[in-house]
Amino acid sequence: MPQSSPSSPPPKEARDRSGASWGITAAGSLGFDDLTTPAGRRRELPGGSALYFSLAASRYTSVRVAAVVGADGSSLLDLLDAADVDRSSVDRLPGASYRWRAEHHPSHGVPIHEEQRLGVYQDWRPQLAPAARSSEIVFLGSMHPLRQLEVLRQCRAARLVALDTMRDFIASHREELEQLLLRSDLLFVNEAELRALLQSSQPDPLDVANEALERWHLQAVVLKLGARGAAAVSRLARREFPIAKGPPVVDPTGAGDALAGGMLGRLAQLQRSDTNAIEEALLDGSAAARVAISEFGVQGLMSTGE
Repeated sequence: MPQSSPSSPPPKEARDRSGASWGITAAGSLGFDDLTTPAGRRRELPGGSALYFSLAASRYTSVRVAAVVGADGSSLLDLLDAADVDRSSVDRLPGASYRWRAEHHPSHGVPIHEEQRLGVYQDWRPQLAPAARSSEIVFLGSMHPLRQLEVLRQCRAARLVALDTMRDFIASHREELEQLLLRSDLLFVNEAELRALLQSSQPDPLDVANEALERWHLQAVVLKLGARGAAAVSRLARREFPIAKGPPVVDPTGAGDALAGGMLGRLAQLQRSDTNAIEEALLDGSAAARVAISEFGVQGLMSTGE
C-alpha cells in the first residue's frame, strides 16, 4: 500500500475512526440532461451524478455536496435546498452548467449515443467546507479522476470511501484511477467499465469483480447490472440483487447513482460497513434505483414516498 503524504489521500488503515455520527460527502456533477428513451424526449432536465445520489441518500442521513454550477444553475441549487442537502461546498462560476445528452437503447436501458459539455467543470477546483471535510462516508461520483483525487485529499476523516468511475477516463487517466482505487473501500462499476479496468478474460463478471477485490484491496465491488439489478462481491460472499419491482421503466438515467445513494445512505444510518450491512443496504439502493427510473429525471426521487 503506498504511503500517504500531506497532499495525498489517506490510506485506508490510517483513517480516523473516532466520532459517532455518519454524514456523507457526495462529489460529482450537477447539470442538465437532454434524454431520449422509449417514453419520449425531455430537454434541460436537472441531473448529474451528485444530484441523483444526494436525493436518494438524503432520505437516510445528512448529505453534503461538492460540485459546481454555472450562472444558469439556480434551479439545481433549489432542488438541493428542497431536499435539505448541504450545498456549502457547491461553487457557482460564470458560464454554463454541465450538460449531458443521451439516447437510450429501446430495450436494454443503456445509452446508444451520448455526449457531454463540461461547461464550468472544465476549470473547477473543489474547495470543501469544514462540514464536508468531516464526513464519515465519501462518495466520489463519476467525474474527472483529478477532481475526485482533490476531493479525497480533503476528506481525511472518512471511514468509508466509495468510488464511481467513467469509462472515458480509464485509458486516459490510469495513474490517477490507480491511486483512487487503492484508497477506496467500495467500487461502483458496470460490467463494461470493470472489464476495461482489468482487461480480464473471465467470462463471469462476478469473477472479474473478485479480481478487482484482490488487486486493489477493496472491501466490496458493487456491480451495476442494468435491468438485472446489481451484485455485491466481497471476500466473504457474492450475491445478486434483482431490481426492485415497480412501475415500467421510463428513464434509466441516474439509476446507478440512486443505487449508490440509497445504499450508502442506509449504511450511514446503520453506522456500519461490514458485509452483512452492505447486503442489507443494497436492498435500499435497489429501491432507490427503481424510484429513479420510474419517471424522467429526478422527479421520482423528489416525491415524498417510495
